[in-house]
Amino acid sequence: MVESYVLGLATEQERAEFEQLSMQYPELVEARTNFELLLEKQAMENAEAPPVDSKNKIWSALQQAPSSNTSKIITMEPRSTRKTSGTTWLAAASVILMLVATYFAYDFSKKNNELKSSNEEMQEKINRMDSIERIMHDPNVTVVNMKAMIPAAPSASVYWDTTSSNVYLVVKNMPKLASNKQYQLWSIIDSAGKMKPSSLGLFDGGDEKLFFKMQNAQDADHFAITIEKRGNSEGPDLQQLQVMGETKRKL
Repeated sequence: MVESYVLGLATEQERAEFEQLSMQYPELVEARTNFELLLEKQAMENAEAPPVDSKNKIWSALQQAPSSNTSKIITMEPRSTRKTSGTTWLAAASVILMLVATYFAYDFSKKNNELKSSNEEMQEKINRMDSIERIMHDPNVTVVNMKAMIPAAPSASVYWDTTSSNVYLVVKNMPKLASNKQYQLWSIIDSAGKMKPSSLGLFDGGDEKLFFKMQNAQDADHFAITIEKRGNSEGPDLQQLQVMGETKRKL
């Protein structure tokens, strides 16, 4: 409608309807102005400069013209020339319309893809939250709330599915560490007073509440979190013990 109105292709009824809508919706006025500016820019870019000697020829013709009161005769442009000019304008307008239509189609497709991607991300988050909710309320899952072993230690809980051995870790307010450090979760078996730790995986901290699927644990008397060097494959550094919790379960 905007293109038809600006190019003079709209009917009187369409023009009246567009002008009425423009009074209600400022965005239509903006769209019309933008399209007019686009046409003007296109016309200026394709304009041909007159020959450099045109000014001198016109000035000479004016000086040679008789200074009398005789009627001035204006030579009109031949009809064929004006028709060609009009045809050229219509062709140029068609090209501009095609370019504008292509731009709007591209812009619509881009925004549609962005919206689709955003919806997919939102659905993925919803599915993830539903999955977490099911795990937390599963009667086969044992919840181990770990206690702070140092002042101002982060909050952490382990959700341990004793039937499948799956271990899920929920941490909150766990500060982000230096790039060469990571947190590490351990399952600990208390055998005859001797602690036997097994690594359940490394993870990075952050300011938000985090949920991790860790390595499985078939047996555990305790769960604990320490700070280790990145990629640690050795035992726990007990000097860096952050939190620890008892499973209250003997298997």
